[in-house]
Amino acid sequence: MTTSLQCCLTTHDHAILRDILDQDPRDTAYSRLLKTKLLQAKIYSPRNVPGDVVTINSRVTFCVDAGAPRTANVVRNESLDFPVYTVSVRSFMGLGLLGMRTGATLAVETETGGSQKLNVLRLDSQAPAPHLRDDRRYATSVSWTWAEAAHPFL
Repeated sequence: MTTSLQCCLTTHDHAILRDILDQDPRDTAYSRLLKTKLLQAKIYSPRNVPGDVVTINSRVTFCVDAGAPRTANVVRNESLDFPVYTVSVRSFMGLGLLGMRTGATLAVETETGGSQKLNVLRLDSQAPAPHLRDDRRYATSVSWTWAEAAHPFL
């Protein structure tokens, strides 16, 4: 069960999540959260994503179930070679954090049937680079939800 989902994704992050779903379409708690994010997210061009949104390659400080704050880089893939301060969007925690805004809290169902609450405390840095976000006078503001596009894959 996922509650209070308010998700913002870049077109790039959205495409990565679609690829993940295409690679493993099994019905799991992870895939249900993934499908919910894909259907309900507001989609932004990388230049126009709000400055407080967690994107892939962002550095974020968060806590789980009101525990101690943790800072991590949100990355695309998993690897045993990654340092402990990374979290992949292929993990529950990484997928949960992706698209959240600073100050947001998200309760997600875990694979064991329990619930976990993620809270974004601070966005330390965001991809794309800040110089792309600052050049808004030439960019058009585009946002939409995947559900508006009515794609049948979900």
